Amino acid sequence: MSGIPPLLTSAGRGNRRASEPPLVVDLDGTLIYTDMLWESLLLFLRMHFWQIWRLPMWLLLGKAGFKARIAERVQPNPATLPYDRTLLADISAQYDDGRRIVLATGSQRALAEGIAAHLRVFDEVHATDGALNLTSRNKAGVLVQRYGARGYDYIGNSTVDIPVWEAARHAYSVTNRPFTLENGRSTERMGERRGHPLAALFKAMRPRQWLKNLLVFLPMLAGHALHADTLLQSMLAFVAFSLCASSAYLLNDALDAQDDRLHPTKRKRPIASGKLPLPLAMVTSPLLAAASIVLCAVFDPVLLLVVLVYFASTLAYSFHLKRVMMVDIVALSLLYTIRVLGGAAATGIVPSFWLLAFSFFIFLSLALLKRYSELYNLKRRGKEKTSGRGYTVEDKSPIAMMGINSGFLSVLIFMLYFNSNDVLARYHTPPLLLGIVPLLVFWLGRLWMLAFRGQVNEDPVLYVSKDPVSLVLIGLCGLLVIMAAI
Repeated sequence: MSGIPPLLTSAGRGNRRASEPPLVVDLDGTLIYTDMLWESLLLFLRMHFWQIWRLPMWLLLGKAGFKARIAERVQPNPATLPYDRTLLADISAQYDDGRRIVLATGSQRALAEGIAAHLRVFDEVHATDGALNLTSRNKAGVLVQRYGARGYDYIGNSTVDIPVWEAARHAYSVTNRPFTLENGRSTERMGERRGHPLAALFKAMRPRQWLKNLLVFLPMLAGHALHADTLLQSMLAFVAFSLCASSAYLLNDALDAQDDRLHPTKRKRPIASGKLPLPLAMVTSPLLAAASIVLCAVFDPVLLLVVLVYFASTLAYSFHLKRVMMVDIVALSLLYTIRVLGGAAATGIVPSFWLLAFSFFIFLSLALLKRYSELYNLKRRGKEKTSGRGYTVEDKSPIAMMGINSGFLSVLIFMLYFNSNDVLARYHTPPLLLGIVPLLVFWLGRLWMLAFRGQVNEDPVLYVSKDPVSLVLIGLCGLLVIMAAI
């Protein structure tokens, strides 16, 4: 399966390195790029969200007890974890040469043993069990008792490993910079070179997706309120929605990490690939949401209400709605329309019925196109059902029919708008707007034809932002609107 490391089995072990002290390998942040406690916690929230009230009580049991309670209810699939493939190949080669390889981790024992059973390169497993949280000095004590002082080599990744390194014969780290130990020693680097997490964090915030938040400028443009005040108010809405959206993307990707690792392209996302640590993502997500809410509370209480509705909707979508057939598609189209309402709230311009109806149906068409493209690619890979979604490849045809109908229904709404009193009042040369109709028909028809050929990215909005033909068509529509208005 794409993105999953194969089991590292050995047909026959040699004995060239059998006399060496055992090589002890840490798990969280070392052998895997992620952290098993955070992986388990997010899987618990995704599968048992309504039991979130149990978490504070489990914390009273101590860290070891908390890990045990989580592990009793959920266990991430070892096959989907983001392993350091370079490090894994290295320890596998040493295992094949007969060296004793040991997994020592602060993760709960059941999780550690599941990973060891999957990889098949470990002779022993030491993990958190009972009341003992196997990290730092606790880990060092267990290893010294088992192998003796300087009786093992150790591979770790953080300052909590310093007591373990200092008791080891050789100290290895997967970090780019070495750790300084007592007696002038320092760690040696092993494994793949790792990038800076802040770069991965910025990528995970998906700044390209902020293009969708340009919808907040629609009320200002449609209302012909082109002056400094409305521009600044729309910019405020744009920043607020961008912060809120990035918060939602981080949470959504964290919850979807295991499903994303089974996907040929989504497995490269910063959280799924392990390039962005889950703790950093889960701290940043609420901070971005809080910044968005504070910004609105200070400058525009009406916009605050819309942003709160948007944020609550994205949370509902991330935790549940995206897994319910058709509900997820309607939710996506409504999230686009809420952005338009956000621009209206910020500027005080009441959006027309025509604008809201047009935006809902055209974005409903694009949301359906997104699902169609996902199912098309799923079928091309020989699979039948989406992971974490409520669709099968058999749903392609009805989704396409609904998507095409929704798109052309938006064109009909625009034609009815052309005959409304709003057009007569706002435009000096209304007939010029009629030229937008064939452009919309061509654009929507072309998008769906390309989708049927499998040439549209799974996110059609981003596809449009890079498609020269779409950009030219959007420019022509904008030109017709300007000519009609002057």
